[in-house]
Amino acid sequence: MDVLSEVLRVVRFSGAIHFCAEFTHPWAILSSPPEMLAKRFFPGAEAITPFHVATSGKCWLSWGEVAPIAFEAGDVVVFARGTQHVLASAKDVAPVPIRDIYRPAADRVTVLRHGGGGEEARFICGFLHSDQRFGPLMDAMPALTCIRTRDGALWLEAYTDGGPYSAPVKLPELPDWWRAAIVHLAREAERSGPGNRAVLGRLSELLFMEVLRWQLTYISGGHGGWLAGLNDPHVGRALALMHADPARAWTVETLAQEAGASRSALAKRFVDLIGEAPIQYLAGWRMQLARRLLRESNAGLAELAARVGYESEAAFSRAFRRAVGVPPATWRDANAVGEQGEE
Repeated sequence: MDVLSEVLRVVRFSGAIHFCAEFTHPWAILSSPPEMLAKRFFPGAEAITPFHVATSGKCWLSWGEVAPIAFEAGDVVVFARGTQHVLASAKDVAPVPIRDIYRPAADRVTVLRHGGGGEEARFICGFLHSDQRFGPLMDAMPALTCIRTRDGALWLEAYTDGGPYSAPVKLPELPDWWRAAIVHLAREAERSGPGNRAVLGRLSELLFMEVLRWQLTYISGGHGGWLAGLNDPHVGRALALMHADPARAWTVETLAQEAGASRSALAKRFVDLIGEAPIQYLAGWRMQLARRLLRESNAGLAELAARVGYESEAAFSRAFRRAVGVPPATWRDANAVGEQGEE
């Protein structure tokens, strides 16, 4: 079972480019806080992940307690949890809140021009968003991931809100498609045409998926969290088992037997890495599945309950209400996306 692919199938991220920035020195902008991002751009979204692609020039990027870092042409930065941040042409320029100078346009990519007329820097600014927030994944990601192309090589840098998450990592090779995708993204963002916004959205999603894979492969080691759990031989096996058959009546004992570990060792290692017990994690994942099925499937509640591991509709309804705050039928009425039938 490819757990990451299964999670991304259920907790779907959609990409969107919102504006191309053409800023001239002196300039500085302050991003909106994550709760405002959802309200402004994607009402109803539970997860918002801003990203920026530098296409020319350079500036300084700062957030939290981290000293400003350089952000230059060819760099891509991803704020997994939407952390509020500042982009500036110089460290001493007072930032202007982005909401004061930018108004979203629903039907096109906006060109935002701002600054004092000096040296120019250009960026593509967009978001990934999901109507379901999968906490184990989002909380395990670094606050910021920066992907840099330097001298024909690709480098990954990751940070928390307080400092480096890991030392910079040089990938074994620079994938040709990454460079091509960035160039294609920049060209599409600068022109309009049939399918333009769809292409930009899909490119954004593809780039984000690759960043996730690189984090899993190169920088999650030595850190706790869901991504590190996937790489652990026993916890990763337990996660794969639960995601492959979430309706099964799993116990820690049966998980441990099939994962090749003792019950106590698996339970401890799972909590150490994931932050909760295996059965708690399973219950949370079942609710993610239930919400997606309620949103997109016409299945009755009894059938849906069985598909996500509950013996009765009543037991499922109680669990759903505890987790979500309303009964499943009420939630479905408010969130259904249309008569789409089964997946």
